[in-house]
Amino acid sequence: MSHQDDPVVISEESNLVGGDQTIKKTTTTLSFYHELDHWQKDNHYILSGYVKETNSYKKCLASLTYIHNETVNIYTHLLPCSLVLAAVLYYIEYYLPIYPTYIGWEKFNFAQFAIAVTVCFGASASFHTIKSHSQKICKFGNQLDYFGIIILITCSLISIVLFAFYDDSFYWKQIFITTFLTLGTICTVLTLDPRFATPEYRPLRSLMFIIFGLSGLFPVVVAINKYGYHVAVTRSNAHWLVAEGGFYITGAVLYAMRVPERFDFSDGEGRSKVGRFDIYFHSHQIFHVMVVIAAFCHWKALVGCYKYLHEVILNESSY
Repeated sequence: MSHQDDPVVISEESNLVGGDQTIKKTTTTLSFYHELDHWQKDNHYILSGYVKETNSYKKCLASLTYIHNETVNIYTHLLPCSLVLAAVLYYIEYYLPIYPTYIGWEKFNFAQFAIAVTVCFGASASFHTIKSHSQKICKFGNQLDYFGIIILITCSLISIVLFAFYDDSFYWKQIFITTFLTLGTICTVLTLDPRFATPEYRPLRSLMFIIFGLSGLFPVVVAINKYGYHVAVTRSNAHWLVAEGGFYITGAVLYAMRVPERFDFSDGEGRSKVGRFDIYFHSHQIFHVMVVIAAFCHWKALVGCYKYLHEVILNESSY
């Protein structure tokens, strides 16, 4: 039997009840790409390890207990989702330096970023858990996933601006926040409104998400023009923001290009490398890990901006 014809059985058990032998078999068979319904087919380089349509939330949740090709996608965001909010609240309560110039709202800025990360990662983990339910639920989960991304982008951009442009005498801060909220709203409508879910609107949806992401450069250009390059970089902790962008972009490019799984091959001599990345280390999993690292980079930038606000901006203005 060939590799692609072997069923993968997750579990099988027998129970004895009283004096009678009652056999109870519980089996979960993972499927191959060619066995899936059309709506479940996404990455043809991932050949095996699929959970076929379940039409059951209970079975979807049960998939958390065994290994399949969405397991790493689920847990790389489920675990951070479960920890990040509590960790951030603990940090800002017990470890965040409180300066004499402390204003009172700064902790809320950290908390809103933590909530955004929790929502984004929670939505992502939920989508990858329930996507095998049915086509309708998969589509809803995908919308939920994108909405979580919109929340994270919006709150991330706003969090930096609130610290880095705190002393701005003009209305740049309000302009930035209004721009981010407007673009976030447009992307939300394009994501959730069924009228824009058709293939002909895919280029428009992609374009708006690109514009939304690139809008983060707007405050950078203004800051360099207003404060000079060195001060702008220091105010925004740009080295961490550059690292954040690097991880996001690298993960997205690998995901879009289906690397490394697209390089699987069969050499024609029976030594097949096809399917090496079906369960572990395929592009979507790498993307998830990159997003977690990028969120940590943003956190480091945010802490740096907070310290600069109090050690430099407000400290100088107090004299």
